[in-house]
Amino acid sequence: MSCVTSRHTLLRGLFKSLTLALCLAILPTTRASQAATDQLTEDGARFELAGATTFRWMSIVKVYDARLHLGNGEPAAKVFTDIPVRLQLTYHRGFTAAEIIKGGDTLLARNVKADALVSLRERLELINRAYRDVREGDSYTLTYVPGKGTTLRLNGSPLVSIPGHDFAAAYFRIWLGDDPISKSMRDTLLGR
Repeated sequence: MSCVTSRHTLLRGLFKSLTLALCLAILPTTRASQAATDQLTEDGARFELAGATTFRWMSIVKVYDARLHLGNGEPAAKVFTDIPVRLQLTYHRGFTAAEIIKGGDTLLARNVKADALVSLRERLELINRAYRDVREGDSYTLTYVPGKGTTLRLNGSPLVSIPGHDFAAAYFRIWLGDDPISKSMRDTLLGR
């Protein structure tokens, strides 16, 4: 019995040591990669990370990781004012462009007044025409910079730029408005 107990204790200790070594090897890389994207420059604007989270459908299925950056020093309470805003969505599963557009249109209707949507219709059609299908690992980024407009990128490549702060303030409501895709995701991104 004593030999079996010793062997069990030895294996348990070895497992703990290997687990600790693996964690120590992985953690610095994870922290470094997160720190590297906490501050960035895009379209001539400097951004700081406001919040990051994973959106899960029905709280179970991972859909995408979301990262919200705001202009340096800007508080989250000003997200709909004329400040730099950047939202990155990195997908855990594939979607067709049609699915993305349909979901966006539904959420815009829930968050933006009908008369405002009418005035934005041509610009909404521009961004909708730019969407492409996504696969697991792809990233869409929406970047608004005052005076330049909102640029949609897929995996870093610009697809379209849409002018106007009014467009950005409406479009970001899909994720950050009163009735967004997920209130818990919105609150985490905005640090609430």
